[in-house]
Amino acid sequence: MKYVVSGGATLSFEDGTKFELSQGIHDGSAFPAEVKKHWAFKAYAKPLDESELANEQDAEDLAASLVLLAEENNALKAQLVVHEKTITDQGNEITDLKAQLEAAKGDGKAAGGTDKTEDGEGVKNAKKQQASN
Repeated sequence: MKYVVSGGATLSFEDGTKFELSQGIHDGSAFPAEVKKHWAFKAYAKPLDESELANEQDAEDLAASLVLLAEENNALKAQLVVHEKTITDQGNEITDLKAQLEAAKGDGKAAGGTDKTEDGEGVKNAKKQQASN
């Protein structure tokens, strides 16, 4: 049988010996018969049936699982920060490239370049390429 000890205590006996009870769940074999018979033992130690023991074990398992999940969650949050920075950096790079493209288009027109050929085929081909993209 298991016992749950609610709080630490020192049991004193008539012969001058003492026995320390420590808080927690203990196997009954940890307590000698004279300790179990002590008048104050029942005030600090209560028998624990199997269903209560199973519930206690489940609670410990859940607490351990919670710790593992919290660690995994923190690792995933750190990964998210790294990925968000990568996305931001790539977005900034795209914006810069678009600006460079617009500047290059502007330079071509300013230098006297046109998008038209004499027969207008250049404009038609450009429109076809844009439509296919």
